[in-house]
Amino acid sequence: MIPSFNNHFNKLLKRLNSNNNFILGLSGGKDSMSLLHLIKNFIDDERNVSIKCMPIIIDHNIRNVSEKEAKEVKKISQSLGFDTKIKKINMNKPNGNIQNWARKQRRFILHQKCLELSANLILGHHFDDQAETLFMRMTKNSGLAGLSGMSDISSWNGVFILRPLLFCKKKQIENFVRDKEIPYFEDISNNNHKFERVRTRFYLNCINKHIWPNISGDLNHFGNLNSDLLKKTNYHFNSWAKKNIIIHEAGAVRVDYDNLKTIFKKSYLFAVGIVGKIIQTVGGKEYSPKRKKTHDLLSSIFTKKIKKKTLGNVNVSFSQSYLFFVRENRNLNFDIKIEKNKYYIFDGRFLIKSSLSGKLVKNENSDLIVPDYKNPFHEYSYWINNSIPYLETLEGKTIKPHIYKINENSNLSKGIENCFNLYLINRFSM
Repeated sequence: MIPSFNNHFNKLLKRLNSNNNFILGLSGGKDSMSLLHLIKNFIDDERNVSIKCMPIIIDHNIRNVSEKEAKEVKKISQSLGFDTKIKKINMNKPNGNIQNWARKQRRFILHQKCLELSANLILGHHFDDQAETLFMRMTKNSGLAGLSGMSDISSWNGVFILRPLLFCKKKQIENFVRDKEIPYFEDISNNNHKFERVRTRFYLNCINKHIWPNISGDLNHFGNLNSDLLKKTNYHFNSWAKKNIIIHEAGAVRVDYDNLKTIFKKSYLFAVGIVGKIIQTVGGKEYSPKRKKTHDLLSSIFTKKIKKKTLGNVNVSFSQSYLFFVRENRNLNFDIKIEKNKYYIFDGRFLIKSSLSGKLVKNENSDLIVPDYKNPFHEYSYWINNSIPYLETLEGKTIKPHIYKINENSNLSKGIENCFNLYLINRFSM
């Protein structure tokens, strides 16, 4: 397993073509502990490839033994020569869907640390995890993007994510852990059928034994085919977007009405995909709206001539042959304290970095977008300006942000240096 991992990981590093500085999400389970040892072997064996890796253990503080286990995992990791950190979550736990809550908290902490250290993230998802993910998404009628599954290299809000074990089956990992006598810790929640992924794992095992012996392999093959198809459709998707969409760095979008209507008549799914990405960008949501909601919005605009609708914190309005997408001036939380030289996310739309400490404030007299008729967004300048945060420094000075666009697959290891920067996360990969 070590030679095949080294070869695969080397290829991923060449494809990534970024700095070889990594954070490893280390849970202490079989998958992440095997990955820890594989990376250790890679560092020892591949002397011509220099990488830095910091394992981070997230103590969710849910189970009584979590703190003890985290310390044990840290001790093992440090014995292999890794500088290892524990991050403890000290927050009130939700009453329901605690696994999803834990996943979001874990992802947030790892993401913040990656931004802080200009690092990429390594996670231990494997072949069988991919099959479970695809199965769950199929039951929820996911679109083409969802049914492509997880990628071995992806990005999220300025951080590249590597999953170098996607080619490994669970059985291979179990054999590796057993043969190398690698210590690990079991989370008892992995046997609790009230959680969706645990139920899915049980269903797939039953199907594999009694109905469909290679269901996990076929699901992975299905995901790969979808991924290839998605790359081809994205080429046309992005070509159309470049000609018909203007994305302002302050978080507003303009689309040619007639051309979008033509696309809607020919392929409503294509049009729904475009508008879903726009609303995700402008509204700052983690995911695009449900396809039915987006379809209903477009249908009402194109067939009933409704001039204004709202979806996903976004006002959609028709003016002078264009559709405009502008962030609603509600549900905006400006109450965020900023420490200098750290990254923050504002409203799910912007990454923030400041060379000065302070707090975010709303500026009623903002002039980021001047109501100038040469500006295609001049009609909406008041609403756009009021959705953008300014920085109030510790000395009480108010600073206007410098605003830029970054693609979702951008890496911020080399950022633009100003006092106060906002980076709009553009969900289009143009």
